[in-house]
Amino acid sequence: MHEMSIAQSILRIVLAEAQRNGARKIKTVRIRAGELRGIVPSQLSFFFQFITKDTFAEGATLDFEIVPIKGKCKPCDNVFPVLNFEFICPNCASKDVDVVEGMELAVKEIEIE
Repeated sequence: MHEMSIAQSILRIVLAEAQRNGARKIKTVRIRAGELRGIVPSQLSFFFQFITKDTFAEGATLDFEIVPIKGKCKPCDNVFPVLNFEFICPNCASKDVDVVEGMELAVKEIEIE
């Protein structure tokens, strides 16, 4: 379960930003996560709630924006949504595809008091 280490990283980022901005409490953390990261939002939320006890982030919620996978065909430069993890260009049927979206993992926004 990589969600615990991700939750710990998110907490470090959030607490540092909260201190920089003089926050008393963190209410919401918005996460942008690519589909290929394989994050299970309920597990990440569970671990985040567990490790935020006795911090400014205790009780904060995680909101998720899941970024769908997009591929770019190397031979024809077509950018397309990757469905069912099939990395095949719908334009030319090439399998020589780069991932251009879907690997993101970032703290997008922090709502503080």
